[in-house]
Amino acid sequence: MHRGLEMTAGEHLPEVLPAPPATGSEVTPVAGRASAAPESVAGRRAQAFGLGAAAVVLIPLGFVVWGLRELEPGVGIAGLVGVAVATAAWLTDARTPRRWGGWALLAAVSAAYVNLGLAPVGLLALVAVVVCPLLARVAQERFTAPGFDLAELDVEVGFRVYHHQSAWLRIGRDRAVLALGRMAGGGNVDQAIPLAEVSLAQPGEIIGNDSWPLPGAMAVRLVEGPAVRLVAGKQQWVLNVEDPRLVAAILRRRQSAAWSQRTGPQDLGSWHALREWATAQATTFRKSYRVFRPIVGFVLGVLGLMLLTMRIAGSGTAPSAWLAAAAMLLGGSFVVGWLRQRTRLGYAELQSLPPNSPPWGDLRPEVAPTPGWRPWS
Repeated sequence: MHRGLEMTAGEHLPEVLPAPPATGSEVTPVAGRASAAPESVAGRRAQAFGLGAAAVVLIPLGFVVWGLRELEPGVGIAGLVGVAVATAAWLTDARTPRRWGGWALLAAVSAAYVNLGLAPVGLLALVAVVVCPLLARVAQERFTAPGFDLAELDVEVGFRVYHHQSAWLRIGRDRAVLALGRMAGGGNVDQAIPLAEVSLAQPGEIIGNDSWPLPGAMAVRLVEGPAVRLVAGKQQWVLNVEDPRLVAAILRRRQSAAWSQRTGPQDLGSWHALREWATAQATTFRKSYRVFRPIVGFVLGVLGLMLLTMRIAGSGTAPSAWLAAAAMLLGGSFVVGWLRQRTRLGYAELQSLPPNSPPWGDLRPEVAPTPGWRPWS
């Protein structure tokens, strides 16, 4: 029997304590500072996708085409296949700019692999392995540059929960994730809320130093400065962010278009089982392995596909088909395992509070859920 399996009305399980006070104090809004973000960023899409295309497609493809004069036909086709796979993955994952660097790296590694034996193109292709991800990072920053037009874009945007913390608030199409990062150490699961359930996105500020508890995780440190308050269902966050008016505007607009998320566990036993599994996946070692697995998996899978292409094309430098098949299978198993784990973790992130839990603090907009909170008018 799990400790805390029984929960009476109005009480939180011990596993999620300490909780904020159930009742806050009434507070009068204060005049806050205006947002520094423009209404729109001119040429955002064109510039971002232009830079992204250069990093993922044009530069790697250029090295493959340049080397085709000296490469065997099968090797050149293998390079084209590797770049094509990376390009398809980038276009499929275009709504998540923070991952563009990974697809640029995959394309650059494919181009560098087929050109390794050539000079000077082989050396330059190795330089592209560094340059392409950096260029993709510039494209990411351009695509997510602060601007109120981000609210209308179907793209994930991240805001640092600042002041000496490594946490990020990432707002996607249908959910917002509080990625705790190194702030929480091992064993703490990122937390998420469905945007369809957002009932309050309130800009404001923190007076003095404070903290906001998270269910079953470390509290978020709050320091004097601008902040945003977010209420979704029975969950509530108070977070320091640099531009709370921009964050609140994006959350409000996306809430109106968000798809509802799946319902959570219907009983406490299922909730405990899910949370225990998720916590086990969040240990420091398994976090590192979760980052390692998709990178190695995609590289191995694409490498195996390229080797198989060389074999089919009759390249004299092609290894055995068994080696190519083994690389593809091993890479595929890494990727599929990571996708399954990531899907279940995403589900667990939405279940930080157990079923039938009381509200996490006072959810009323006219009260301060923590003493230092002051909403902006």
